[in-house]
Amino acid sequence: MTRSQRKRLLLVKGSFEHFGGGERDLINNLEALSRYFDLSFATLHPNKELIEKLNELNIPLFSPVRNWSYSRGIFSEIFAKSSRTASKKWYSMLSLTKQGVGLNTLFSNLDAVNITTGMASLEILPLIPNNIPVHTHMLEPNRGLHSNDLHYDVDGTPKQNLKITNFLLSKQRRIDEKLVALASRRGDISGNSKNTCERIKQVYGVESNFLYPSIDTNLWPVKPTKDEDWESVKEEFDLRKNEYVITIGHAIYAKGLWKTISKLRHSKLQIVQLGGGVNEKHKEHAKKNNVELKALPRVSQATIRALMRNAKAMVSNAINEPFGLTPPEAYFVDCPVIVSNQGGFRETVVDGQTGRLMNEGDDWNSAIDEGHKNRKEWSKAGRDHIKKMDLTPENQARKVFETFSQYFEEE
Repeated sequence: MTRSQRKRLLLVKGSFEHFGGGERDLINNLEALSRYFDLSFATLHPNKELIEKLNELNIPLFSPVRNWSYSRGIFSEIFAKSSRTASKKWYSMLSLTKQGVGLNTLFSNLDAVNITTGMASLEILPLIPNNIPVHTHMLEPNRGLHSNDLHYDVDGTPKQNLKITNFLLSKQRRIDEKLVALASRRGDISGNSKNTCERIKQVYGVESNFLYPSIDTNLWPVKPTKDEDWESVKEEFDLRKNEYVITIGHAIYAKGLWKTISKLRHSKLQIVQLGGGVNEKHKEHAKKNNVELKALPRVSQATIRALMRNAKAMVSNAINEPFGLTPPEAYFVDCPVIVSNQGGFRETVVDGQTGRLMNEGDDWNSAIDEGHKNRKEWSKAGRDHIKKMDLTPENQARKVFETFSQYFEEE
């Protein structure tokens, strides 16, 4: 093999059943990665968006005859059913996939494997031949196993006794720790931010490099496009320009919607929420705090831009967000960024220059007013900051190639 020959890389992501930021980021990077590698893709549960992009780029997909799904329920958690069924599903794919060719045949023609963590991803590791280098891109340590953030109800009260919860998850936690230890022996681990790298060290005791996610700037034009159609959007959702704030993320406690409602008590600002998950508790909490909460259905990319561009600010009280793409996206549509001083927000937001990083006790209403007053200046500074961070698909693809270059030798 000569250096002029393209290397063959298998991309692995356990499931696209939940289609969040990590899944979108991976799809966003496929075209750039295809300029460095001959790609193939393996997952236990593809979705429509992934299949369409793979077909567009002519990238082979490998998936099981029947899709895997996450197992919910107390007994599934106690006995780590999801991890066990994922391992069995990956094993079944060694000899047969929905597309016909088994993974064993694919492994015999590979130069490297890149795993993006998430549900059912690391379970493939023991099946990958030892002669194939592996890079693991960790979006964050498994939050459900290594912190309590996901074990609270939307109002911040524990769903059940936390000591019991942690005891019941002990088997899953041991499996996760063993798989990450194996990943560290098989090759480099990258966190998706410096914050995530610190968490990886705290939780697993292993070193990692950071590999930022990317932004497709084509989806975030600085100037409004015709398809944004603010006039129709404001009529449909009964909104008025600069009289609402927008928050994005599924309405679990860790995403901070409950606290955002409390912080904006009597502000006279509507809260527009995207991401689903709003329930009667949220609505009652908003009513008690004299806040109008508008939980919107899933909307188009153009509508999201219109909503952000005409909001008084984008706000988030998310707890230790691993990276958080929402602030960089907001910069491109001149939407002021007001977020909690935690996690990856500290890397994408420069306090007082590109937005505000809010500590406990800070006045969110005055910060929102400050952001609105400086929205053009802060957004421009934010775009400059993101440019320095180089959150491009090309940069991420190049760094993945450089990660593997130590293994690619001339024959």
